[in-house]
Amino acid sequence: MTLPEAAASPLRERQRGFTRRLIVEALSRVILETGIHQFSMQEVADEAGVSLRTLYRYFPTREDLLAGLAVEADQTLREAGFPPTVNSLSSDGIAVLVDDLWRAMGKRPDLVRALVIANMATGFQFGPRKEHHQLLRHSVESMTPQLTSKEQHRMYAVIRYLAGSLAWKVLTDDFGLETEDAAETAAWAIRTLIRDIEAGGRPGGRS
Repeated sequence: MTLPEAAASPLRERQRGFTRRLIVEALSRVILETGIHQFSMQEVADEAGVSLRTLYRYFPTREDLLAGLAVEADQTLREAGFPPTVNSLSSDGIAVLVDDLWRAMGKRPDLVRALVIANMATGFQFGPRKEHHQLLRHSVESMTPQLTSKEQHRMYAVIRYLAGSLAWKVLTDDFGLETEDAAETAAWAIRTLIRDIEAGGRPGGRS
């Protein structure tokens, strides 16, 4: 007796999702152990415990496989509620968002580290993060009407960096901070920046 098609389809999709995640997690470990330029598709298949044929069925090219890192990271963040369904954030809301975001990244550190390495090595920013960036930009513009467009862009650039995976990797890997400490530090930096602007400071200029 076979499962009804309506029930079998979601089951197949879950299985496909599990296999994709298994392969991407294996890729993360291989990149961290072997390097971004040295790994082979066979190594990833072996690490994931799947056949090379299965790997190619999910990821036909090396580029598709690397892009899978961003897709998986994006899905992980969406499952954690990012980006929030709001049009704008308050100054404290941005700091809280970054704190929560970094803690979410810290739950899958190998994936985030491998994604950062892939982005830096290829020069291509994998991953659809447009919604997240738009929210940050709109929030900065809404809370700083006294700044020029150039100054708003400078402020947005700093906050976007502090909200990103590269800054998380630097603080956790290069400086040895635990994710919780790193998240609190990034949130503090953002609050300090915004308070300075609210007190009359200007990005890149003298107060």
